[in-house]
Amino acid sequence: MSVRKFRDVSLMPPAPPLDTKDPATWAVIRDLWGLIARTLPPLYPPGVRRFRSIDEMNRARDDATIESARALYRSREVAKRG
Repeated sequence: MSVRKFRDVSLMPPAPPLDTKDPATWAVIRDLWGLIARTLPPLYPPGVRRFRSIDEMNRARDDATIESARALYRSREVAKRG
């Protein structure tokens, strides 16, 4: 199988459509979700949270997103150091 290089994503041919009736498609999706679950921790801590306002909810989501990105950065820095 040859390797093709593209200068830009717009030059790439579109991905072939997936047949939703094919069981192999669902197996690929299940495997991909499993990989994500093993690789990335959940964004939010487990449990139910109540917020007094949408602004408070948005702040909590933003804080969780930032902390998740920082944790991922720290883990990659540790991996680089060996």
